Amino acid sequence: MSINYKQLEALVREAMFTGGGINEPSAPMGVPHRMPAAEPPDKEQDMGDDEANEKYDIALAAREATEQLVEALDLPIYDGAYEHAFKASACLRKALNSLVEVGAHPMPIQRVVAPDPGEQMYSAGGSNAGDFSGGMGGFAMGMGDGAGGMMEAQEEENTLKGFGSGTSTQDAMAKKILNKSKGVKSGETLGDIDTRERKMLGDIDDAFTKIAAKADLTKMKSPVQNVLQKGLKAAAVADKKQKQNN
Repeated sequence: MSINYKQLEALVREAMFTGGGINEPSAPMGVPHRMPAAEPPDKEQDMGDDEANEKYDIALAAREATEQLVEALDLPIYDGAYEHAFKASACLRKALNSLVEVGAHPMPIQRVVAPDPGEQMYSAGGSNAGDFSGGMGGFAMGMGDGAGGMMEAQEEENTLKGFGSGTSTQDAMAKKILNKSKGVKSGETLGDIDTRERKMLGDIDDAFTKIAAKADLTKMKSPVQNVLQKGLKAAAVADKKQKQNN
């Protein structure tokens, strides 16, 4: 029996293209293939309120200029100006976030500060903490300001307000040292630190006493303050982690 290839081709074409064949489009009649959900969102440069975006650009330029000023003033003789410039930089960070709240939509390269803690989906205090930081309770280091939202919340607490200002008399200092020595001896003060920490504290006290005796310690306020701020922030983080573990 011979095969009629022309007839077979006609049967195959009929099966493929008619009556729900495999080559027919699956969408029903009148429905376009490109669905609205496939439309891309607006371009980044076209998003946000125009006026708020303009104000954001101005605030961003001011923030960058302030950061340059802070870096230029990082010398002991400019302590007063450095402190004011540092505070101005922190205020401009809040100004940038406030402009985002009222409709500004910065480009990705313009997002130079961490959002407010309440605006962070995966901050340390949120219910989703850990999703962006490998399960470490939201203690992420990706925002450039230390430990994300937690460090932002501690910024005011660990700025050593009043450090290096004011005066202390010889009698007042002696009384303070005497009271502290009594507390150390009884164990009420520094009773939970080890011997290496005690030695380190003694070395620090000896070093600062030597500096104050031979130089002007107030001229070194800025670098000393920076070191102490980092130590206080690290202590606050360690204390929080210890409380969470307990």
